[in-house]
Amino acid sequence: MKHSVRVALGVLSVVALCVAAPTAGATEGELLVDGTDYGGQSGCIDLGANSPRKFVNNSDRVVTIYMNAQCMGAASGILAGRASGTFTGKSMVRS
Repeated sequence: MKHSVRVALGVLSVVALCVAAPTAGATEGELLVDGTDYGGQSGCIDLGANSPRKFVNNSDRVVTIYMNAQCMGAASGILAGRASGTFTGKSMVRS
């Protein structure tokens, strides 16, 4: 009986840790671009045509804005965490 209780408690503690742990690929915090929230997305995000956009970064991560759709080459803007600004670009990545 004692063994069954220990096993059950061990299983419950593992389940609790799995539920409490954040998802590995998830990005934290709100990232608004012209009012659209991209906070739940990660990787290179295509924003559409090159145009000036208002960025509001309510996360601790840095956002890099690029003039092409592949998030490559020279950055047209770099936005620190907990900052906002207007940048022209076609794509962005959060690191």
